Amino acid sequence: MWSWDLDQEGVEYIIMEKANGVRVEAKWFSMIKRERHTLASSFVEIEKKLFDLPFNSIRSIYFKHDLPPNLQAPLFSKGHKQDNTSESFCIGPIADYMFSYGKRAGLDIYRGPCTSIFSRTVEAAQASLYSGKNWKDYLRSIAEREIESTRRYGKPFELDFPHNGPFPGKQDPKQYIALLQKYLALVPYLLPKDDSNSLNQPTLRHPDLNPNNVFISPETGPITSIIDWQHATIEPRLLVAGYPRAFENPEINEPLDLEEPKLPAEYDSLGVEEKAEADELYRRQTLFHYYHIFNGVLNKAHLSALRDPLLHLRKHLVDRASRQWSGNLITLMGALWRDEIGVNEDGWVSNEGYEDAVRRARQLKNNLTVETEGDEEDIALLNKGWPFQDHEEVN
Repeated sequence: MWSWDLDQEGVEYIIMEKANGVRVEAKWFSMIKRERHTLASSFVEIEKKLFDLPFNSIRSIYFKHDLPPNLQAPLFSKGHKQDNTSESFCIGPIADYMFSYGKRAGLDIYRGPCTSIFSRTVEAAQASLYSGKNWKDYLRSIAEREIESTRRYGKPFELDFPHNGPFPGKQDPKQYIALLQKYLALVPYLLPKDDSNSLNQPTLRHPDLNPNNVFISPETGPITSIIDWQHATIEPRLLVAGYPRAFENPEINEPLDLEEPKLPAEYDSLGVEEKAEADELYRRQTLFHYYHIFNGVLNKAHLSALRDPLLHLRKHLVDRASRQWSGNLITLMGALWRDEIGVNEDGWVSNEGYEDAVRRARQLKNNLTVETEGDEEDIALLNKGWPFQDHEEVN
């Protein structure tokens, strides 16, 4: 971005550098196997460079001249070689609009930056901890933001089925605050206990890597530009890890081996529509496969995070706790339940953990039944909307 201002009519404008190349979306259906291979490898190489940056803190990146000194944290950890980048940029308060949009700008909440354990001296670490600005406050600030906003502006809402789940009628925002407080109680356990664990390393990652935001060379295939970084923030590595949308697994379960995907054996005999479906599945399978392979070769730090068995549970819970009050209790409640029971957002649990998950689900339902105080209507609604009940499989 080169400049921005208002014209004579008061209309905002931005002058930006033109992104070289063509969008991946434009080549999506015509990319040959070699081009998909090149796309995945060049993408992982870019991410590897971002993963290797020793950021000092969690939050957002600013030009130093745009922030007062008291809101600036160094861009990189102590000991990193100073260069023009670290002289020009710093880490400051989070720029996520959910912290400052509209009336939220007046909320008395902490917006960062949150200092990383990787960058602190013992004295600085203690001062950060005692001042309430330890980097784990990033996770707390998400819920504290919604608690304060809900307290000030939250009104009772009534949602229609199925969005209300087992809770029909108007919902009191105080119930949402109670759920957010339960999330706060879980915060110390959402990241590895060892603060120096590499999975807690502050990491910058693009939040929306869909085929529209990635540009490639139309001739040779590697990535030339990535756009729309305005919502990118620096977060703990375990919370930014994951497969970008362009490289997501198209199937529910990950393959158990590293065998390259293939078109179905009966491909040649398929009809036109069936071939198109098989081509799209194969296209997505190969991109997922290549991305996984190249992370194993080039970016082992990311692969380590991807292998965390609770990765999706952690991210799912943090995401749900960051949503503003809209009358919906079941979304955050479900995330808390899943965390308590130990299943992912699709209801999946490992074979080894199945019996324990069933026991926890049964205990949770019994506790909720006790809370109904024998009200038959409430019990019927709980049974009807219970998300962990058995269903008959239909072939």
